[in-house]
Amino acid sequence: MFEVEPTEESGGFCDCCGNQTRTVWGYVHEEGGGTVASYFVQWTVGKSIEDHPANFDLIYGAWGEGASKNDRCAISLVHFESEGVPGVSVIDAHDRPVASSELVGSAKSREELIGTPLAQQVFAIFDAVILQDNRLS
Repeated sequence: MFEVEPTEESGGFCDCCGNQTRTVWGYVHEEGGGTVASYFVQWTVGKSIEDHPANFDLIYGAWGEGASKNDRCAISLVHFESEGVPGVSVIDAHDRPVASSELVGSAKSREELIGTPLAQQVFAIFDAVILQDNRLS
């Protein structure tokens, strides 16, 4: 359903613990269609997602000719592990740096997304990125 195009990566340091972080990003395309999102995944190097969850941010919506930031929104997830079982949860994008990107017109809250058809698509995008971006394995 989705094709992932990994692009760039960078490093930095975690605001909460000071450890080294890594961020990778790229684009998500609908099979046979256009781009539906850009993604950013940030985690703390050397820490498990049980100890230090990873952040997963999307800029979701229309891209390409004729599209503007008002056609896109910021959506954020957290990837974690609890009792040995990995999970993912929607969080408020307002609290993430992606919300202030010049590429987005709005940021979605958890309440706006949960239980909607868009949430199903976001989780499918998350799965595609995790499975197709080899930098995350």
